Amino acid sequence: MASPDHIFAGRKTLIVTMREIKALLPMKECIRIQEAAFRSSAEGHAVNAPNTWLRPADGARWMKLLAGYIGDGAGADAMGMKVLARFPKNPPGMNIGSIVALFDPDDGFPLAIMDGVYFTAARTGAAGGLSCVYCARKDATRVGIVGSGVQARFNLSAIRELLPRVKDGFVFSRSEQGRAAFAEQMKRETGIGLEPVASVEDATSTVDIVITATNSPNPVLLQRHLRPGQHIVAVGIKTEVEPSILAHTRVVADGVQTAREDGKFSVALKLGVVRAEDLTVELGDVISGKAVGRTEDREITFFDSSGLAIQDIICARYVYDRARQTNAGTWVDLGLGELP
Repeated sequence: MASPDHIFAGRKTLIVTMREIKALLPMKECIRIQEAAFRSSAEGHAVNAPNTWLRPADGARWMKLLAGYIGDGAGADAMGMKVLARFPKNPPGMNIGSIVALFDPDDGFPLAIMDGVYFTAARTGAAGGLSCVYCARKDATRVGIVGSGVQARFNLSAIRELLPRVKDGFVFSRSEQGRAAFAEQMKRETGIGLEPVASVEDATSTVDIVITATNSPNPVLLQRHLRPGQHIVAVGIKTEVEPSILAHTRVVADGVQTAREDGKFSVALKLGVVRAEDLTVELGDVISGKAVGRTEDREITFFDSSGLAIQDIICARYVYDRARQTNAGTWVDLGLGELP
């Protein structure tokens, strides 16, 4: 029985499904709030806890926990966490499970529990697209993609929104059928014409923007594949990029500390290829004007996308507000108004 004196008495938690989130959070809006989140971070209004990993000894699965807070610098207070579980032995496209919990930043009541899989895909794509706006050359028109899965699709969707001058490019993935199907799908969805090619080099050596969206445990993008003036958007699992690339590019991270501990930069750092002090610029710094993304046209820039909690939390806050406005989602009484 609920205690009338309990501050949570009578309050309910909103459950929001992936299908509902898709309708409430279009890519254009996701890009807008991601830009706000990065700017908020640069201005000191946001906090990300260090990413935490759970890795059972059998190596067959893992969990990642991300927690964060955004103050009014992003338009609305938000506090919460995402739990991401990956089971690599599951069929392709079915190996990620995730939820996001949004809490009232004033009293800790769980406002909502939501799907986190769509948030992960959309906010990662949005951040990759924003990195192209702020770090790629202004005359960039051609994209090369390594990978043909969800992250490849969402990054290209964000580029379509932000850089309409990008009209064509190449895609490589291990499956000939997969890359052909991806090219057809992206032509329908974005209007960008991608030519399926048979190697990473063919996909990357003549383009302006390179996207690595693969979970390869070994480097597939090598230094010899690159040319001056390119921008690299690295959204893979950390190991898809030859570590020496980090020593020969201007690296911009979603979060400096996160990249040092959990990003592509961390792999190069452990190998001694780079030093911690070599990485000082965050995407939020560039967005807010505190730093530049590119210093000259021949420079190769590199966006290290590791994923920040605030990216998910600002999505959850946006969806929570939109769901309340549109009567979406399902309200559940978790019984938190009762005393133990």
